[in-house]
Amino acid sequence: MSTWWVAAIAIAWYLVVRRISENALFDSLTALSLLIAFYYALTGVACAVYHRRRLTASARDFLLIGLGPLVGAGLLTWLLVESVIDMSDPANSYSGVGWFGLGPPLVIGIGIALVGVIVMVVWRFVSPAFWSERPGVAGPPPGHREER
Repeated sequence: MSTWWVAAIAIAWYLVVRRISENALFDSLTALSLLIAFYYALTGVACAVYHRRRLTASARDFLLIGLGPLVGAGLLTWLLVESVIDMSDPANSYSGVGWFGLGPPLVIGIGIALVGVIVMVVWRFVSPAFWSERPGVAGPPPGHREER
């Protein structure tokens, strides 16, 4: 059911933004890159944190589930900061106009992030079961036998 909601929102967004201008559509796609960089940077950190007990099991685990995701998260965070600096200048947008003194992609990205936070807070009260899962840590790797 949620896939249909996302599809409906995406179609509505496309139709509204496309009516504004084609440049606004391109600016909104540029704004999406900010959200993707933020999400994947958090995912890289979460991977290393979740698998922290396995990082010393082998060099392979350290590189693939520790160092790799953290390096990727660092690179994406750096790119996110550089993009925010670049997108703050309205001249660097497709439309070339400023919204609130900033480039439209940055304003759209911040707006979508704020809407997401509002929906998350509302959903916290509407469906508390979704938020009841407690933080966890990955278990031992498959086929690993603990010594006693």
